[in-house]
Amino acid sequence: MSNNDYFAIAYKILSYLKYCYENGQDADPGILKADTFNIFQQQFVRTLQMLFKDGYIEGITFSPLLSGGILLGNRSSTVITSDGLQYLAENSMMQKAYRIFKEVRDWLPLIK
Repeated sequence: MSNNDYFAIAYKILSYLKYCYENGQDADPGILKADTFNIFQQQFVRTLQMLFKDGYIEGITFSPLLSGGILLGNRSSTVITSDGLQYLAENSMMQKAYRIFKEVRDWLPLIK
């Protein structure tokens, strides 16, 4: 599993949102961005869209731009769903990612 494959990025996003849920915080748009996960914007948007479509996150909005890109809205309202928590806990690829990345505090230095 590479640091930028779907399961690694999905794990990191869901782990961050789980951290926010458990600590009574809103998602920080300064953290919930492509640069944080060291991936291209297009991959970040597509990953969020897949997580949203699969019902693992909610609150975020996707607005198409005339330039062909996607504008992410309501990032601070993005939350993990109960399905997302279950997916994070039970999916074998998520468990593999957990063994690699461990706790969100270990790879996301912005969280104290």
